[in-house]
Amino acid sequence: MKLEELKRKIYKPEAEFEERMKRPEVFQQLKEKEKAVKEEWQEIEKKKLLPKQKRYLKIGLLLAGIIFLVIVGLLFWRGLVSFDKDKVDLEIKGPERVISGEEVEYIVKYKNNTRLDLKDVKLVFYYPEDSIVTDEADLVQTIELPNLAAGQDEQTELKVRIIGLKGEIKKARTELNYQPGNISSRFTNQAEFESAIISVPLAIDFDLPERLVSGQSFDFSLRYSNQGDVAFDDIQVRIDYPFDFSFQSAEPHPLEKDKIWSLGNLMAGQEGKIFIRGSIQGEEEQVKSFKAQLGILKNNNFILHAETVSAVRISVSPLFVSQTANGMVDYIVQTGQTLNYQIVYKNTTDVGIKNVVITSKLEGQAFDLATLELDSASFDGASQTITWNTSNLPALAFLSPHQEGQVGFSITIKDPLSIKHYTDKNFIVTNTVKIDSSEIPLSLGSIQIAGQSQLTFKIASRLTIQARGYYKDDLIANSGPIPPKVGQTTTYTIKWRLINTTNDLKGVIVEAFLPPHIQWLGRISPADANLKYNSQTGKLIWQVGDLPSATGVLLPVKQTAFQVAITPSLAHLGGTVELIGQSKVTGQDDFIGLQLIKTDGPIDTDLPDDPFMGHKGGIVVE
Repeated sequence: MKLEELKRKIYKPEAEFEERMKRPEVFQQLKEKEKAVKEEWQEIEKKKLLPKQKRYLKIGLLLAGIIFLVIVGLLFWRGLVSFDKDKVDLEIKGPERVISGEEVEYIVKYKNNTRLDLKDVKLVFYYPEDSIVTDEADLVQTIELPNLAAGQDEQTELKVRIIGLKGEIKKARTELNYQPGNISSRFTNQAEFESAIISVPLAIDFDLPERLVSGQSFDFSLRYSNQGDVAFDDIQVRIDYPFDFSFQSAEPHPLEKDKIWSLGNLMAGQEGKIFIRGSIQGEEEQVKSFKAQLGILKNNNFILHAETVSAVRISVSPLFVSQTANGMVDYIVQTGQTLNYQIVYKNTTDVGIKNVVITSKLEGQAFDLATLELDSASFDGASQTITWNTSNLPALAFLSPHQEGQVGFSITIKDPLSIKHYTDKNFIVTNTVKIDSSEIPLSLGSIQIAGQSQLTFKIASRLTIQARGYYKDDLIANSGPIPPKVGQTTTYTIKWRLINTTNDLKGVIVEAFLPPHIQWLGRISPADANLKYNSQTGKLIWQVGDLPSATGVLLPVKQTAFQVAITPSLAHLGGTVELIGQSKVTGQDDFIGLQLIKTDGPIDTDLPDDPFMGHKGGIVVE
């Protein structure tokens, strides 16, 4: 049917249509799908479940339902009681730039943005290090706070005086500890705040000369002031002097150790000075630094607030003097040794100096004054001082500009040293040379013209080892023929004796080797001596350890004894047999900082130290 004709019939009342000749394909496809589903259900219907299977199925469905309901309930409960601590705000407000010593205020703000009330709330505040808390000794403060309701915000103010050096960063920190609602757990939020110190109102400064002569006494001062608007309590000043500075006096007097002053309270705008007198030693052009610190004493702790460093340079004195002993200035002296002192003097200025006097003062009981040899000088035995002046050295009557000269003397160290008490130890000898003039040129009137040189030498301890051999001995009994015979065994006793004079020694060890033909018998006296023998190398070691001074002088000799044996062969016939090789002792002398080494020679069968041995008693016979 054509489209035009179809439209006429549709819109014409009581129009009739002929039967459709063919079903559309789209409906045909739906019908086929419906048929397939119907056939599938028919197939399922054919497979009937057994009663037991139906019962298990019902139980499984019931359990699945219960589990589902439990999970849903848990999720619902968790949604009701869960807590997010990030919704509790905590922050510190304060000044970012502060002046050391001023009082600042921190504001701690906290807000509860959760749905639960916060209970048992505690605020812990950690003040910056070295701060001064008003009416509080502790830098950690705990504050009990009321409950914080949901949505509520509060703040707490805290005041403190911040102390520190310029440029330091001071950190404040706080913690908010609480229990949300009915939750048993406690939670903690943290916050911190940093402030920079931009200035320090307390100031100190040295007034030191730019240059000094070595050995010169001089005055200097330290000025201190409070340039702020607040007072500082319990102020202290501490000075670190350079090496070789000798403190003499101060005004006001120091509190302790000649370098600590207690100033008490330093009011706003107050200032003052400390005056100090002392002397200093040093080489030419050497720089000597002085450091001063000003701070607050809190709970016996010194809190630094300000410091300053200043320095002086050592200049050569107009009259210069130097010395050596045996050509050296750093020397370890042995007992019995002769020291040859050479003293060089010089006028370092462009002005002549009259009536120059040189003195050399000897200090130390180790000097043997009877051996003193002088050249054009006088000696005062009471003060142990050698003097050169115009009367015995005419060249000192007038020293021309830059003129120099030389004098000297020699002296021997005692041997042995006098050791009468246990305190007679760690001996030193010192020679102090001074040069000066009683007529100072007008152009040098403001300068100290005197010069000085000092040499101090330590004396090494004398460590001695004595290796001795015996047949007749009171410690260990021996046996066998004397003189020794070929093919027969004879035993001997070897003794090691140690003597140490003036300084304590550590790590003392004695060593020696036994020849291959010697038998080690293992008998030792005393039995607890730390004596070890290595049969493979033949080495014998005695670990002595510490050896005090005056051993063998005021204390008994340190000794050990051991037994060896020989069975001479025909090769030994007609001669002596070596019992032990060279003995060596080593030990650390901590006073002089060096290791001492001494030796004693080998011991043969002739045993020169045993009075029992007669002539040829050590020669092997048949």
